[in-house]
Amino acid sequence: MNLDFWANKNILITGHTGFKGSWLSVLLNHLGANVYGLSDKKKDGIYEVIENSNILKKEFFHNINRLTKEEAKNILEEIKPDIVFHFAAQSLVYEGYLNPLDTIETNILGTYKIMSYIEELSEANLLTISTTDKVYLNPEIDNTEENELGGKDFYSASKAGAEFVISAFLNSKKREGLNITVIRSGNVIGGGDRGKYRLMTDVINSINSNETFELRKPNSIRPWQFVLDSLWGYLIATYDSYSKNKSDIYNLNSKINNKYTAQKLVETYFNYWKDNLPEIKITNEMFKEVDKLTINSSKAKNNLNWEPIYNVDKTIDEIVQWEKNFEKEKDLNFTVSQIKNYIHLAN
Repeated sequence: MNLDFWANKNILITGHTGFKGSWLSVLLNHLGANVYGLSDKKKDGIYEVIENSNILKKEFFHNINRLTKEEAKNILEEIKPDIVFHFAAQSLVYEGYLNPLDTIETNILGTYKIMSYIEELSEANLLTISTTDKVYLNPEIDNTEENELGGKDFYSASKAGAEFVISAFLNSKKREGLNITVIRSGNVIGGGDRGKYRLMTDVINSINSNETFELRKPNSIRPWQFVLDSLWGYLIATYDSYSKNKSDIYNLNSKINNKYTAQKLVETYFNYWKDNLPEIKITNEMFKEVDKLTINSSKAKNNLNWEPIYNVDKTIDEIVQWEKNFEKEKDLNFTVSQIKNYIHLAN
């Protein structure tokens, strides 16, 4: 990938205050892009810690489910985006059980609105949409991008539904120059994640409060991957869409990390943290989730030459370093240093 491609591009990130959106903002800013954000609200975590708003050209706050055409027109006319990354979503299985209607509206209606507004109201030709590794009907098998989609919980179903809507949109779109890339990424972890019901969030909160850590699904296996491994795949796939003038779908899975259980991740984190460790208590899961989830990303390796760089130990080490630095300095510098180190290895 030609890193100069990103310099001076006007890029809109929806969901820019979330975990992945915040990291992507810093990454793209480091590559010289003009980064704009659109989210429903400011969020705890990396966005607030490093005062991410300072690196943005401008940020807008709207509930995308209710974003009107006139509001979208004003935003897009001001930004004039070259590229859009759609990360705004309800991204939690547990939250899907608790608030199914909001999950469905955000993940399906919100995705349709972004596609239709980008097509009609902007000249952007590159739209990359984040869905999930949980869109597959049979999540326990080694799914490729061609496998059947479906969902047995509201979150998974809403994301599969979004993919059906994306497919229908591509089949009927009115502007031929618009290409849409769909990314189904594994379970992404990294410094500054404060999403509710997330494993790393629970670990960090337990350490900070010195309270017993309650582990709900100790034997669950997920395609864990470092946040920059994932986001690097987003950039490569988007650049590939530009180079080949085509829409496509990619799984991003860290095969090197597929064998690790949630309990192993927690124990590894504690080993790296070392100080004032809480007790681990196994508890019952709140809602039903699959025990093992992996996806096949051979297409990304073959077509994009993408594969994850960081194994679990390196990933956990990076997270612990970020969180320990956060205790001392609340600024952008350490996050940028992790990005620089990653780019040196990846490119």
